[in-house]
Amino acid sequence: MCLRRRQGVPYLLATALLFTACRSTRVTDAVTAPADTLAARITPVGSASTLDIGTWNLEWFGDAGNGPANEALQLSTVRSAMAGMNLDIVGVQEIVSQTQWDALEAALPDYSGFLAGEDWVTGGPGSYSRGEQKVGILFKRSLATLVSARVVLAANDFEFAGRPPLEVTLRVSINGRTQDLVVLVLHMKAFTDVESWQRRANAAIALKAYLDATWPTQRVTVIGDWNDDLDNSITSSRGTPYLAFLADSTRYAFPTLALSLARVPTTDGFREAIDHHLVTNELSALFVAGSARAIALDQVISSYAQVTSDHFPVVSSYTWR
Repeated sequence: MCLRRRQGVPYLLATALLFTACRSTRVTDAVTAPADTLAARITPVGSASTLDIGTWNLEWFGDAGNGPANEALQLSTVRSAMAGMNLDIVGVQEIVSQTQWDALEAALPDYSGFLAGEDWVTGGPGSYSRGEQKVGILFKRSLATLVSARVVLAANDFEFAGRPPLEVTLRVSINGRTQDLVVLVLHMKAFTDVESWQRRANAAIALKAYLDATWPTQRVTVIGDWNDDLDNSITSSRGTPYLAFLADSTRYAFPTLALSLARVPTTDGFREAIDHHLVTNELSALFVAGSARAIALDQVISSYAQVTSDHFPVVSSYTWR
């Protein structure tokens, strides 16, 4: 969980929802609806000529004691939503069970993927234990190949709430153009207290210093559950903890800042955008204007927060040249 849910608080939906069905059409029985029927209700994100990236917190995925109670149903709805969105790259958070993750990957044959704690990931096993929440990634086999994977900023484990970022370099080929892309998947410290805010701010400072020094001229995106907003903080009387990035606008941009300014929620029941995409200027130049959005899956999955996740997928698209 990233935040305690505020029951009954109204919120705005994204202005451009990606569904072919009208907003009033819902899956009336998610338990018995065939997976392909659910997937078909969701319009794919982007196009074959763009790089389409998403992040999605899957709320205690594979943990029978937390999050959605029906693990089989959560697996089914996540699989269907992933298939329907047809994203090229997806960063995920709150994956607990390796077995559940393996089942999801097996059910998505067009994708390869892994978790930060897997044995072969450099620094992974030392940073993530078997039973804790882990970050991970899925990517289309047809357009990306893995170059490297490692956990970074382990020295700042406390600031990252025991979840240091997963850094993945992918070789991406679209429209006959091949370029490397560095993807960092993170899950920042949760909650609205001042100490948690300070840990997020400290983590952001460490992250920026790392990116400045390590990837000064590369295409980089940092995707995940940032657990805070970009215009104002969820912590009362505090500014955003991500000011270090916002202040360096020549080098970095948040495509999802538009969601913050429009008060588009990225979670069920909390009226703020806390799931974000950060990009370096090399990738920002390729951003498809208006493509950053939250996919309000509660419009197509009945009892979404109870059966799938308390977060919505957040996506953005890029030309590739």
